[in-house]
Amino acid sequence: MRAILVAIIPLMFFSGCIGVTDFYGKTLHPSPIVEFELYDEHGEQFNLSMIDSDVIMVGFIHTSCGEECDNLTSSMHQAYNLLSTRDQERVTLLSITTDPWHDNSNRLFHYKINNSVDWTHLTVRDINADLAMIESIWASFGTSIAIVENQTESLARCSIHLMNYTVDHTIHAILIDHERNARVQWEYSKWNSEDVAADIRRLASE
Repeated sequence: MRAILVAIIPLMFFSGCIGVTDFYGKTLHPSPIVEFELYDEHGEQFNLSMIDSDVIMVGFIHTSCGEECDNLTSSMHQAYNLLSTRDQERVTLLSITTDPWHDNSNRLFHYKINNSVDWTHLTVRDINADLAMIESIWASFGTSIAIVENQTESLARCSIHLMNYTVDHTIHAILIDHERNARVQWEYSKWNSEDVAADIRRLASE
């Protein structure tokens, strides 16, 4: 395979720990998340101002990713289920696609069903008009995306869509505080659901 497009997203706000921290995940220098408008799995418009939770956990997946994205989704669900009912009411989960070329609202709807989760999954409506916007969203969350051309076309999982590319991306979730600053990064490779739940409680208590 050869790379046909690489979007290198700067991780400017990933400055590491500053002094003593109570977070188990990677502490981020507080960086405001830019307001954005995407579309959910029902084709309805969505923006951050619609959320009034103390904490938002945002995961980055795509529907043809396979086990890694499915496992991240499952792990987010597991961390959420470790919270008390009161703490669950203080956090909102979101997933944003890293393959808007393939993932329309309908595919995200079926992805939710297949993974037995009920939180909002987001994509764009018009890839030609909205690509720059979703690229800026990936950048604000420190999510790197690389599009790699396949030698041969392959059938995308759960789809009749022939894929002539593969999406490589940062498989992680970001915790956002009540002021809508990115505060904690959890890479899937370092995931511990109990510690993620503890970080959510810590942010919610601020």
